[in-house]
Amino acid sequence: MKQWMILLLFVLSFVSCFIPKEEVGGVNKEGWLLIGFLNLLSQSGKYDPACDDESLSTPLALSSPILSSSVRKTYRFTTGSSGLKYNFSVSSDYPACGVLINIRSCRPPYSFASDTGIEVSCNSGTYRNYVSGGTQTCQIPSFSNQVVLVYLVSATSSYPTTPCTTVQFEVIP
Repeated sequence: MKQWMILLLFVLSFVSCFIPKEEVGGVNKEGWLLIGFLNLLSQSGKYDPACDDESLSTPLALSSPILSSSVRKTYRFTTGSSGLKYNFSVSSDYPACGVLINIRSCRPPYSFASDTGIEVSCNSGTYRNYVSGGTQTCQIPSFSNQVVLVYLVSATSSYPTTPCTTVQFEVIP
């Protein structure tokens, strides 16, 4: 419903931009202002409040591994000039168990790391294909000098729904 309202406002404001004003004889500038505001509003939908509200995430310390014990947990880390570098390990019961890691930038446009867009280089496996029973070291150079959020989900809502025996995440220098 919200998307339909935004679309309707966008169309109406776009049309109003081309209604000439008698005193100006040109384009309705207020209409363009509304379009800019709606564009900003639609981009802010990707924002996660945990980027600024520290009570919504758990801080990560450098070289301090965490074990996944909850179904979903959000962690926060401020990166240095080389970006985010981390070790991630999954027990040997993977892929029969569920695990998911999502890493997001807190800098606009609030991008998620991925295998294709924001490049993540790993020494084994890939960002989305974990190493069963082993540790992979990954780096995201483009996430430098900023706050990043790490979402660690130890069980997925679709198959497999069983959490892995061990899931470990560690930010490394």
